[in-house]
Amino acid sequence: MAMPSSPRQPPPATVSPARDISRGAEVVRWPQLALLLPLAPLLVLLAAVSVPRQRQLVVLEGEQPASSRPFRLHDGWLGSPEIRLRAELPPNTAMALAVDLLDPAGQTVLQFDQEGWREQGIWQEDGESGRYDESDAELRLQLRPRQGGDHTLRLALEEFTDAAGRPLPASLRVALVVDNHSVDGGLLLITAAVTAVLVRLLWVAVYGDCRQRRRLRVDDDGAALRLELGGAGLVRVQVLARYEEPDLPPVRPQPAPRQVELELAVSDAWGAVLLRERLEVPLRHYSNDGDHWWVVNTSRYLRLSEPASLRLRASLPDPLAGGAVELEWIQLLVEDGVVTAWPVAVTPLRSPG
Repeated sequence: MAMPSSPRQPPPATVSPARDISRGAEVVRWPQLALLLPLAPLLVLLAAVSVPRQRQLVVLEGEQPASSRPFRLHDGWLGSPEIRLRAELPPNTAMALAVDLLDPAGQTVLQFDQEGWREQGIWQEDGESGRYDESDAELRLQLRPRQGGDHTLRLALEEFTDAAGRPLPASLRVALVVDNHSVDGGLLLITAAVTAVLVRLLWVAVYGDCRQRRRLRVDDDGAALRLELGGAGLVRVQVLARYEEPDLPPVRPQPAPRQVELELAVSDAWGAVLLRERLEVPLRHYSNDGDHWWVVNTSRYLRLSEPASLRLRASLPDPLAGGAVELEWIQLLVEDGVVTAWPVAVTPLRSPG
């Protein structure tokens, strides 16, 4: 007599659990504040550049001194005061300029001499020639005045000669620029660049560190790893693969698809399936010097409620487009104890066992 057959057991569930967002313990935000550090020197430079400068032109005629219009000079809250003088010298001339800085009471607080020259001509070397125009007629003076207020510059042209040293009629224009908030722009840019590198190193130390990292690359359509996972943080699974054209392409090749189906499966030590996903991931095309290849690069974040021994497997279809594209290799990277700078989509795994 035939025995009644036992009812068939339903297959294990293969539907992925609903994704949620990473929780506070898995999101570390304080390194984001370090992004403000490279901005600090840039903001100082921007503030210094945006402050208006005082500009005027002093014309020297004859041997009599000429005075500038009064200009405000005070100890800047950002940077230090700077006075810039630039003489508009004709070609092939030289000068000697005497400068006095007068305070608001008309007393001389600073005296100095400034020499300058400008040379213009034609150079020839090894059969080549060209024109040159070189000069040294600019002065930059940084100071901190003992008393703020309206100051004045008094300029006198002591010497004005041509290239042969012969005196010329004394007539010269001198541009004056006063900046109460001058800074070293180059130093600030270098500081911002160095600080950005340090911030990058900090981010790598915080977000690139994890309890363990395992990588496996195989010349097959699937890669699998078994390891102990779980604890504080997330599990990041990255799948990287490369497709290439075969050595013997089909007679009628088809265009490669824009997406491929990735299968990601996670099972426990007893073989029970904790997760099985079929995902449509982009297939990106690259070419160089007639060589064509396609790349898959995608990542998933998983959460496990308790530590366990798990097996993770990722597989991709091979071949594609009727044999016009073949899978060269697939790589599986698993990182445990991952923290992120911002919330990410997470797939929670059900408890093993």
